[in-house]
Amino acid sequence: MRRKTIDTIPILSDAMKNILSAFSKSRSLPSGLVKRASIVLLASQGELNQNIAPRVGLHYNNAAAWHSRFLAALLALRKIEANAPEKLEDEIRAVLSDKKRPGSPSVFTPNQIMRIIDLACSNPDDLGYEVSQWSLPLLAGEIKKQGIAEQISAKSVSRFLKMRQIYTPTKSGTGSILRKRWNPRKLLRGK
Repeated sequence: MRRKTIDTIPILSDAMKNILSAFSKSRSLPSGLVKRASIVLLASQGELNQNIAPRVGLHYNNAAAWHSRFLAALLALRKIEANAPEKLEDEIRAVLSDKKRPGSPSVFTPNQIMRIIDLACSNPDDLGYEVSQWSLPLLAGEIKKQGIAEQISAKSVSRFLKMRQIYTPTKSGTGSILRKRWNPRKLLRGK
């Protein structure tokens, strides 16, 4: 039998309400943060998690989890508000933000990726190949030959080129390499 949880109403100060209200109306913040701020505001008005969930477009369990997470941090937020009110907004944002998720570490450094893309933008004929455009296996082989990476698959090369919207020929012949100069600083900025 499923255990029924009690929806506790968080008592918010005016400063917390103002911050959460600004978050919930924001069009520039991530949508997850906007939804979570709305969950806390609706809960503070006495709404049940079952009624909040459809209003913010989440499942009941998600609404209940964020409501509980905020309640668990409420005492610490009150202490921050009393001692350092200028930090309150950042702390509320931290409470309502996703936690870091584990993942495998990156195999290739940004510098290696920049060198791979720079190589892809070069002419294979200049390196002694008798082709006018790179193929993915040929490019992967040249990356290993130049010592940019010890091991790399054609699929990884394809993924890096797609990040920068650089295309290599496909079996159907529809792709091509863009010949415009590539700016390696864009990779570090992610644009």
